[in-house]
Amino acid sequence: MMMPSPSAVPALLLLLILAFPLSGIAQDRAVDETPDLVVGIIVDQMRPDYLFRYWDHLGEGGLKRLATEGYLFRNGYFRQGQTSTGPGHAAQWTGATPAIHGLVGNSWYVRELDRSINVIEAVGSGFRGVGSQPDYDGEKGPVNMLTTTVGDELYLHTGHRSRTVGISRKDRGAILPAGHTGEAYWFEGSTGNFITSTFYRDELPEWLQTFNARNLPQEYLTAMWEPLHPIESYVESREDNNPYEGQTGGSTAFPFDLPGMMADGASPSLINTTPFGDQLLLELARAAIEGEGLGRGPVPDILSVALSATDAIGHRFGPGSKQMQDHIIRLDRYLADFFSYLDTEFGIENVLIFLTADHGGAYIPHYLRDLGIATGNPDNETHVNNRMLSAIGEFLEGRYGRDLLLASSNQNLFLDHAAMDELGLDPEQVRIELKRFVLGLDAVAGALTAENLTRTEYTLGPRAAMQHSWHQRRSGDVVVWLEPQTRSNTGTGGTGHGTPWVYDRHVPIIFMGHGIPAGQSMEPVYVSDIAPTVATFLNSPFPSGNIGQPLNDFLRAR
Repeated sequence: MMMPSPSAVPALLLLLILAFPLSGIAQDRAVDETPDLVVGIIVDQMRPDYLFRYWDHLGEGGLKRLATEGYLFRNGYFRQGQTSTGPGHAAQWTGATPAIHGLVGNSWYVRELDRSINVIEAVGSGFRGVGSQPDYDGEKGPVNMLTTTVGDELYLHTGHRSRTVGISRKDRGAILPAGHTGEAYWFEGSTGNFITSTFYRDELPEWLQTFNARNLPQEYLTAMWEPLHPIESYVESREDNNPYEGQTGGSTAFPFDLPGMMADGASPSLINTTPFGDQLLLELARAAIEGEGLGRGPVPDILSVALSATDAIGHRFGPGSKQMQDHIIRLDRYLADFFSYLDTEFGIENVLIFLTADHGGAYIPHYLRDLGIATGNPDNETHVNNRMLSAIGEFLEGRYGRDLLLASSNQNLFLDHAAMDELGLDPEQVRIELKRFVLGLDAVAGALTAENLTRTEYTLGPRAAMQHSWHQRRSGDVVVWLEPQTRSNTGTGGTGHGTPWVYDRHVPIIFMGHGIPAGQSMEPVYVSDIAPTVATFLNSPFPSGNIGQPLNDFLRAR
């Protein structure tokens, strides 16, 4: 029997594979095939450990479905150290960091205005609220974001046919993901309605007017907030009555009498610090899909759903609380219902879903201190930030005869440049001396000057994270960060975030749908990698400031 020559073997194997595809190996989708709809779910202040801490309490159709049917990146981080809502939401959709997209915090000091502006404040634009109360401050839009988003690029790529809709309880959580060319709708707590700005349109769409008329916030607030399961089964969280948490309606523990609070004059904004706020938003997501016809046209559409109840509950009660555990269990059910809806309407294989967070959250420092874990808060009366600023003022006054500090914003110290010129001071030398002084203060972990950040490229640790947070035109003269487990405000009452430490930067990144295989990876990846990954699935250009790397090779069927 004549054997094939060695050179013929590869060609023969190729013919056999083409003729007899191997069973059990999924075939890749056509190169030009795109999802009908992209759904980006951002869970505000979602720590990745919540998924596994509460695993035994979860159903099969929500978070567990994401983790088992989807692809879970267990080592996902933010590149930046400014871990707050505005920069966090921007990272997912721009593929950039504050150093590039320019959103250096939820607010920041502007020298020309001598005041701070909000991340979505459109200064002097004349924009007005739409569907809001007459006195609502409607000068809002994405104008401070210096780069495009995935949705912006898709809009240009498809000849203005694709649509992006951003919805959230928070204005910034809706506006930034919607980009410059989408639509954004957010919650007005005083009325319980979802509203927008004249940046987008002059009146609410009919579908949203119909949704608002349902008065769902008021309906949801007719129920008590009690544990969904027997509270004795919530063994993964600390005791309900403890000295570390804030209050809702005068109570720190279950049950919460929401109907009674409403009867006593509370506004519909009460829903924000309950799981029902996320239930409301996922109901709005269905209404937006149906009202806008998302995912039913000739080109893909995008829906961003920014869920904010986790953040509000974390700030009030902190991680490890019974309230957080009950919320995650309820959120799991809400997501299961929403995924079932997407299954019915589109088929999950025609939808690309990702879930991530805008930042994590720290344990309450006083709780850790009482357990003997080191924190930067030695006692309940210490206001770290105020103490630091007072000491800086005294130092500058004593050293230069004048307090040269204009403002402190987002871990940035802004010096008075005009005063330094008047005194004939070398700004670089002043910054160096200020940095040296600050490094000697209690609870300060590190500091960098503007010169450090422009002349040196940092690649590891908090220095690299703070460099990604620093914008050459919008940031300050000296950047400071505190020791781990330190908050800059006093007392107890929930958690905070905004640091370069792992508990604020580590977040879940999960993809599901559109042929994505089940799997997980411990490779280090970044939230800014989401944008180019989604753009690749859409066959669309990357956002203009993108520095992320596509993760699509992980997400191919094998």
